[in-house]
Amino acid sequence: MNSPFVLARINAMTGYTPGEQPKGQPVTKLNTNENPYPPSPAVVAAIRDFPFSDLRKYPPPGSDCLIQAATQVYGVPAGRVLAGNGSDELLTMLVRTFAGEGDAIGAMDPTYSLYTVLAEIQGCRYFSVPLRPDFSFPDAETVAEQANEAGCKLFFITRPNAPTGNCYPIESVRRFAQVFQGAVVVDEAYADFASDNCLSLVDELENVLVLRTFSKSYSLAGLRVGLCFAREAIIHALHKVRDSYNVDFIAQRAAAAALLDTAYHAECCAKVKATRATTVSRLRALGFDCPMSESNFLFARPPAGQVARDLLGKLRQSGFLVRWFDIPGIDNRLRISIGSDAEMEAFFAALEGCLK
Repeated sequence: MNSPFVLARINAMTGYTPGEQPKGQPVTKLNTNENPYPPSPAVVAAIRDFPFSDLRKYPPPGSDCLIQAATQVYGVPAGRVLAGNGSDELLTMLVRTFAGEGDAIGAMDPTYSLYTVLAEIQGCRYFSVPLRPDFSFPDAETVAEQANEAGCKLFFITRPNAPTGNCYPIESVRRFAQVFQGAVVVDEAYADFASDNCLSLVDELENVLVLRTFSKSYSLAGLRVGLCFAREAIIHALHKVRDSYNVDFIAQRAAAAALLDTAYHAECCAKVKATRATTVSRLRALGFDCPMSESNFLFARPPAGQVARDLLGKLRQSGFLVRWFDIPGIDNRLRISIGSDAEMEAFFAALEGCLK
C-alpha cells in the first residue's frame, strides 16, 4: 500500500521485521533474545518509589541520573556518554549525524538487519562485506580499504554479532578502525554475555563509538534504554540530533538502578552463560551444528535431513517461538534465545519430539 504523498524510497521499502510477539497464546518466547530473568529488585523499587506527580513535568533532557550511574559503573567521563530510547534510537541518531543522502553506510553480512533499513530511510547507499563461511571477520585492513573505496561515512560492527552470536577479535576491530576513514560503531548489545568488549577503544581511537542496551542483560527490553560511548566532540554533536526529551523519567531512574546493582547483573549473566553452555552440548548431541556463542542466543543448523523452516513451524505448534531468517546462506539455521533452565528443559522435550 503506497501513498503519493510519501517519499518514493519510503514507499519502496520493506521495513524492519521484528521477532514475532505472540498475542494471547501460551507460548515460550525464545525468538527475541530477551532475558528470562526479571529485572533487579532495585529497578522495581525505583519505579515503585517514583514520585508520579513529577510525570506532569518533562524529564531531565540529559538523563542526568543515568549518565551519573554510567560514569560510576564504566569509569568514563560524563561527557563521553549519551542515553537513548533504546540502542535502536541511538543507531538512528548516528545515521542522521554521520551520513547524508547519497552517502554510504557499511556493515558485515550477515548482521543486524536494521542497519540496511536505516540506510534506506536516510537515502544512503548500503555497502556490505561478507563474513567468512565460519562467520569470522575477514582481513580487517582489506575490509577497511574496501569500505573507504565505497565512500562509507559510517560502518557498523556488531560484536557479538547477530544473528551468528560470535565475537570478532578486538585486534581486528582495532585494525579496521585504524584504517577506516569514517566513524566506526561497535554495536555491543550482547557484550555482557561475552568474554571481553571494545569499550577501551573509545579511549584509543577518536573514530570509535560503542553502543550498549538495557534490553538484554539488564532485563529491561520493555523500557527502551541504551547508551552510546564516544569522544566528547561526537557526543556533543549527537546531543544536537537527539529528541529533546528522548528518555522518559521512569526509564532514567529504573535504568540507573539496574546499572548500580552490579551484583544482581553479574548473577543473571552468569546464569544465562551457564545455561548457554549446557544448551550447546545438548543441541550438538542431537546432531545440530551449533557453534559456541558469546551472546544470549545460539545459531544452530539442524541435523542432516531436517529443515530449519520446518522445525520452526513444528516448534511453534509445540508452544515455542524461535527465529528463522529467510536469507540465502543462513536460511537453514535457527536462532534460539537462551531461556531459564526450566524453559530450556521443556524446549528440548518439544524439540526431540519435532525431530522424530
